[in-house]
Amino acid sequence: MTSPTDYFADVSKTDMMRVLVALATEVYETRDRLSALESVLSKNGIDLATLDAPAEPAAYDEQKKAIRDTFIANVFSSMSR
Repeated sequence: MTSPTDYFADVSKTDMMRVLVALATEVYETRDRLSALESVLSKNGIDLATLDAPAEPAAYDEQKKAIRDTFIANVFSSMSR
């Protein structure tokens, strides 16, 4: 029986660690690429403050929603290995 706070029934610690490692890897790669991109933009005179402007949420943009859904599927696919 699954309680209201259980998102997945019978998930092992190993499966959860796979998800955690997959997500940590994605976050690190994203931070590394973002740092490199910000460096290039800054060297080319782009004001990085504009990057903090509000953006359209993925829920309202079909292309962003598809990219988001693919990312989530990739992270959680590590549970099925």
